[in-house]
Amino acid sequence: MASLMDKAKGFVADKIAHMPKPEASLDKVTFKGMTREAITVHSHVNVTNPYSHRIPICDIAFNLKCGGK
Repeated sequence: MASLMDKAKGFVADKIAHMPKPEASLDKVTFKGMTREAITVHSHVNVTNPYSHRIPICDIAFNLKCGGK
């Protein structure tokens, strides 16, 4: 019985690993302002959705790191 469960887990893991996933790429970045504490940018993100239903996009926050900082 354990080998059947292991096979089932492997099958499901393989199917999930090969599912198409939505992808996003940075299309354009415009610098809006700069202070000693922060840089404000406006960006356009191109999202590719392989599914027929819409992707709910709410508030998205990004952190930009450069050189580990």
